[in-house]
Amino acid sequence: MRKEFNELVETMKRWNLFQKDDEVDVALTNLSNKIDEVEKRIECAVRSANEANKAISKYTEDVDNHQPINMSVNDHDSILRGSNDVTIALDMGDTECVDHDWYNLFSPKEEPKPIAVGNIEYDFPEEVYTIANADNSEIIGDVYQSVFINLDKLGVIVCENDEGFNFGKANYVVKDNALIPLIIANQIDLSKVPIKKEVFMTFHSSWGEIDCDKDGNVIEVRGDDDEENYLNDIAVFDLAEYYTFLNSKNITMGEAEDILSVGFWKKDNTYNEADMDWRKEMFGEEPPTMLCADSDKHEIVNNIISQLKEIEVDGETMEYILKQVGMDEQMLKQLFAQSTNDEIDYLHDVRNGKG
Repeated sequence: MRKEFNELVETMKRWNLFQKDDEVDVALTNLSNKIDEVEKRIECAVRSANEANKAISKYTEDVDNHQPINMSVNDHDSILRGSNDVTIALDMGDTECVDHDWYNLFSPKEEPKPIAVGNIEYDFPEEVYTIANADNSEIIGDVYQSVFINLDKLGVIVCENDEGFNFGKANYVVKDNALIPLIIANQIDLSKVPIKKEVFMTFHSSWGEIDCDKDGNVIEVRGDDDEENYLNDIAVFDLAEYYTFLNSKNITMGEAEDILSVGFWKKDNTYNEADMDWRKEMFGEEPPTMLCADSDKHEIVNNIISQLKEIEVDGETMEYILKQVGMDEQMLKQLFAQSTNDEIDYLHDVRNGKG
């Protein structure tokens, strides 16, 4: 429906059949919004049906084997609710799914937190040279080859082949810091350079890597060309939902993530949800301790654990750490209380040299 609508609009534009904000433009905008709502309602119906199917599938084997079905109350409610939700979603006169923003589909798309773009590939018309200040401690800017040649002829810069050249930030430096304004005045204005490719995020999987822009649109897939490679079927990542999830965990969206952590739309417009088990394992549903209920402290704890794993901490060092923070007796009491009698007897024998 959306494809045909876009083709209609392009045809009307080509023949100048409407102008911005005239009656036809307003009517087309209203129709576009209605198409958006219909597509989102269909998506709601599909997801609701999937939820019902998940509950039903638990009992499929019993049905196939002609076994009695002992359905749980939760599964019964899930099937009934999923069935009712399909009806509600497809009834254009019922606004419940819109009013309550089912699956976060009807709220305005939330922009992801600003982060450094993973990679920008510019379409430079000439070779680019990077120039640093006279002591080569700071980059001044980049200039095109033609500018570089002129600066070289004027003796403004020192090249790497010149005697006494200091390697560091760049292969070329200005001869005198007083000439820095000349470099700055000639440096490349990136706002005027066409961008070949701008990667916002990269997702990794066992099938390869896949890049997307800030709107989630797939830019490039790097992996097997095998027909079974599902990465080739992905069209758009659901960055808005992913951002909302991360924000609920006080986590800033990064430049690279595992593909299991994010939902996406396929080229046939079907939606694939994020792997919730993966999210639970990686991000956790509940803080492991009361102290970790504070997200800042939880982050510090995770950093400490990562560092201990990195150095492959041994028992002797861990004992030293516990003593330094005054927790050795407390840990002994907690571990003792959690141990079985057999484990305590074994440790008693080890202490007395019998183990």
